[in-house]
Amino acid sequence: MNTDQTKKTWSNSVTRELESAEPGMEEEHWKKESIFELPTFVKDRNVKAYEPHVVSIGPYHYSKSHLKPMEVHKRRLVRHFVKRGSQPIQSYKLGLLKDVHLLRESYARQLDEEWAVDDNRFVELMIQDGCFILEFLAASANYHKINSYSLRDPMFSYHGTIVNYNPVMHDLLLVENQLPYLVLFRLWSISTGSSENEVNRVLPWMMFAPNEDPGLHMLDMYMKGLLTGGKQFEEEILVTRSASELHDQSGIQFKKVGSYQDIKFDKNVAILQLPSIIISDYNASTLLNLLAYELRVGTGRDMNSYIYLIDSLVKSAKDVKLLQSQGIIISALGSDEAVVKVVKELARDTVVDSSCKSYLVVGEMNKYYEESMKKWRRRFRDWRSKLYSIYFSNPWTVISVAGAAFLLALTVIQTAYTVISYYAEHPLRKKH
Repeated sequence: MNTDQTKKTWSNSVTRELESAEPGMEEEHWKKESIFELPTFVKDRNVKAYEPHVVSIGPYHYSKSHLKPMEVHKRRLVRHFVKRGSQPIQSYKLGLLKDVHLLRESYARQLDEEWAVDDNRFVELMIQDGCFILEFLAASANYHKINSYSLRDPMFSYHGTIVNYNPVMHDLLLVENQLPYLVLFRLWSISTGSSENEVNRVLPWMMFAPNEDPGLHMLDMYMKGLLTGGKQFEEEILVTRSASELHDQSGIQFKKVGSYQDIKFDKNVAILQLPSIIISDYNASTLLNLLAYELRVGTGRDMNSYIYLIDSLVKSAKDVKLLQSQGIIISALGSDEAVVKVVKELARDTVVDSSCKSYLVVGEMNKYYEESMKKWRRRFRDWRSKLYSIYFSNPWTVISVAGAAFLLALTVIQTAYTVISYYAEHPLRKKH
């Protein structure tokens, strides 16, 4: 095709589009879009912040290899979701097929052919991902009175939801990783047989936006909740004090003990008892594997909680020196700064248990620290009040004190002047 033919074809195409376009058509199209793909120049600044780590929701990130392991969990939890309800899987498909075009139009990016052409395939994706969101939120909020999952389930047991909570919630609140609210509404209403009002009460509550009207998707609901004072999803984190802060400012001492069972903070004598931890290149690898193993198969998190405690104490080389002096940290590394770096790496993915001794003593020490600071501030205020009452409550006393200070200043100035004058008249001479 020559250049003139190409220009004519393009012109004819634009003409047809102009003739067929209805007023307001583009505006209606933009209104339907709610799940956007971010520009590359935004994502490239911080890829980890905008892309899912463990689970894909919707079509944008579905094909990424590092997210495939979660697809196995998605498929089996659909069975749990459907089994808990009173309707067959076909009811869910029919319920969403009625709105399949509206659901597709929620996505701003042109979808791959797999999702753009095959209605059944697209709806199956909506059901699978929608069930995942609902099951995870319900399990995290302990909504279901009867949990159909095994106590050792890696994802949906009580232990599993705690271990996976932060990474999954991170992914559920990504701009590109959303599902239309309509999907979640349909699935929940079909499963429970609840009224529209009841569904629109439960879903916002699970999305941290109680008393809010239905939004576009989970991220939209979460933002509404934040703006109106709703609860954030992050676990409560204790404000921690370093070992040197605790020691220098409130007198807390550290003592080495034989085992994790002996971890204790004795507020009566202000002593924290801790077992030794070896920090070396080889042992760091072992500790990382122990932490990962404990999260996968254990029902407790004693090791994770202890590393969290060590991390809260070690903020600088000064903290390392203090704990080393008591035999709590045993280092085979070249510097104290290197120990700090390794501790931060160990603690990065820890998941703590608020019932473990290691976690509890962090709160106990913080409380002791705050009480010590209050006592110190109270003593300072008392001292200042006493000083004021003795020296500044009577104006004649104020004048006397000020006069004495003035005379002292004059004496100092006169002495300095005399010394300077003497050396000016009698300069020091070098010996030959």
